[in-house]
Amino acid sequence: METRIFFNPGDSVANIHDYNEAVRKGQIFKRERHNDDLVIAKGPNDEEYAIFYAKDALPAEHRASQPYEVKKKL
Repeated sequence: METRIFFNPGDSVANIHDYNEAVRKGQIFKRERHNDDLVIAKGPNDEEYAIFYAKDALPAEHRASQPYEVKKKL
């Protein structure tokens, strides 16, 4: 089942083409900031994986939000 979450693309920590590399970088960010939950998500253009802080999620009706498909939560 697909889970969608909305973010402002400018809030991403990183954008990476390779899923495994995105997970690795997300784990590094997670180690550095223990209290911040991260999300690895596939972008609306379906070309890159983006890493976001979960706390940066936006409501769907926000003017800057775009839908992302959640692939992994860290």
